[in-house]
Amino acid sequence: MVIMLLGLMEKNLWPITDGSEVSPDETLFPKEYNKFQVRKNKAYATIYLSIEKEYRILISEVDDGAQTWRTCRIFSDSCARVISLTDVFFSCKISENEDVGLYATRLKKIMIDINDAGKPIAD
Repeated sequence: MVIMLLGLMEKNLWPITDGSEVSPDETLFPKEYNKFQVRKNKAYATIYLSIEKEYRILISEVDDGAQTWRTCRIFSDSCARVISLTDVFFSCKISENEDVGLYATRLKKIMIDINDAGKPIAD
């Protein structure tokens, strides 16, 4: 989630995602409205492309960046997600012929995901 948030901030899309920037009136400000719609689509695409493929189904029916963020946030903070990630962490084993560095990277990625979910594993 942190990486996704930073990506949105870097592209100046966070105000759309957090709801603090609202769409201008289409009839009064057509150019600004079109620019907003482009940024809104970029926010959604950034979030969609930042999550793993198996979780994209959660937001496939939503096309609004703010709603998508809320959906992802609820899912990432859920107890089931933390339990699932913890199970993945403790069942992670090095594969035959796998480089130790690659194994360590896989473990680190799982730990980052658990930390992002709000329940870091103590050293």
